[in-house]
Amino acid sequence: MSIDRCLANLDEAIEAANALGLDSRSAVATRDTVRARLGFPSSAYILALVGGTGVGKSTLLNAIAGADVSPASARRPTTSGAVAWVPSSRGRELADLLRWVGVSKTREHAGDALADLAVLDLPDVDSIVLEHRQLVDALLPRVDAVAWIVDPEKYMDHVMHGSYLKEFAPRIRRQIVVLNRSDLLSPADASRVAEDMRGQLRRDGAGDIEVVATRAKEGAGGIEGLRTWLESGVEAKRVVVSRVAVEAREAVRDLAADAGVVGGTKNPLVEPTRRERALSSVTRGALAVVDIAALERQAVGATRFAARRHGAGPLGALTSAIYRLIGRKRTSADPAAFLNRWQVRGSLAPAVEPLLELITATLPSVPAPLRRGLAALSAPTSLEHRLAETVDRSLAGEAASFRVPTSVLWTVIGAAQYLVTAVLVFSALWFGSLFVIHDAPVGSISVPYLGPVPTPVALLAAALVLGYLLAKLLQLHAGWLGRRWAKRIGARITGEVRQRVVDELLAPLDRFEASRAALNKAVSAADDCP
Repeated sequence: MSIDRCLANLDEAIEAANALGLDSRSAVATRDTVRARLGFPSSAYILALVGGTGVGKSTLLNAIAGADVSPASARRPTTSGAVAWVPSSRGRELADLLRWVGVSKTREHAGDALADLAVLDLPDVDSIVLEHRQLVDALLPRVDAVAWIVDPEKYMDHVMHGSYLKEFAPRIRRQIVVLNRSDLLSPADASRVAEDMRGQLRRDGAGDIEVVATRAKEGAGGIEGLRTWLESGVEAKRVVVSRVAVEAREAVRDLAADAGVVGGTKNPLVEPTRRERALSSVTRGALAVVDIAALERQAVGATRFAARRHGAGPLGALTSAIYRLIGRKRTSADPAAFLNRWQVRGSLAPAVEPLLELITATLPSVPAPLRRGLAALSAPTSLEHRLAETVDRSLAGEAASFRVPTSVLWTVIGAAQYLVTAVLVFSALWFGSLFVIHDAPVGSISVPYLGPVPTPVALLAAALVLGYLLAKLLQLHAGWLGRRWAKRIGARITGEVRQRVVDELLAPLDRFEASRAALNKAVSAADDCP
């Protein structure tokens, strides 16, 4: 992976962390620092000498330089500001970089073997002067390599290990531990101390760092091991790029750890089965208030009302007008109005309870930095309000799109009912005329079991039976259409409410998961940084 892609990966991790509500200021500062470092020439790299009081940092630099570069004294603290020893061939191009690092005192050298190296002598990490430690803390993130200086008396110093090696050593690719003043020990003891130091470095999480013993007060002859390491021919650009890459990788890992994504793996905030159960419970609770069964009855009633107007003949128009006048249509055959009145039928508090329990039960297992953002989702009144808005938007859209189904068959039945009504009226008049006109001609129709029946009576009975059958056919067909429409309405509303619950109420959880997945991807990709 190129260094540019490595930094882009850090940008993606910061974006995901911000979406989770994590504190990404440290990662942003790291990103800005490493991008700024890449903006300077990399024909030389900066090595810092870091150590506690009296371990001989200045003496060590003077031994490397073969001259008095940094003042060494028994007075403590001796070094109050960072001193840079730079190759004269790189002095001009390193000037801006050193100013950015925060160094103003420079000493030049003409050594060809160290022509790509600038060495900083920093103040003591355990200085009694607070400004000295602050200066070290500010400079360390900006240097490219570090030589950690210890001595037999302070090699296990808590400040050195607890405040610096644990934090900075994992973020630096080129580094060495220098056991200075080893002349205070026998060769065997110096070897044991060095091995003890290696073990402590591993416990600090610093890994396997080379440890060399030096005797800086003896001059160049006492620092052969360190000198060999310094002159090992490492390309400056590679040192700079590796330092930047490690900083970016560790920043991504820190963000991932805050999000509970450790080692490139993550556990879901909510188990899928628990999430599905909660979603189903919330949906059922919301639909119970909406009352889908009653809605379906309203849809069937509305369909039959429309069928009566189209297919019940003249009596159908009359009964439809009566139903409208007495309000029966409004109360039993108006699904749109029934939906719009859903909030008067109950509270959504029981419906949000499963979701509230889900989030509350999840909080203890959520990494501490994420809890505040997740806890904000679980306020009962907020959940109920958001669910009410969700259901309301869903039902308002459905109610606005209602179109009661119709059928051509209703028109045919209506025409037949008008014809039957005409026959019924004619038969009634004919039958009535028999009582007025005694000599009116009338035939008869032979009916099984009844024998001859006057034609007007038979015609009247046939019209009544046919009218009943047509009305029954209309009712059955309208009921079938209405139930089919009602099922579609119920299914659409169920799906819409469920989807909106996912989109509106569970979306924050999904965004949490998506952002953690992005961090998971970033931390895996960070391992490929150069």
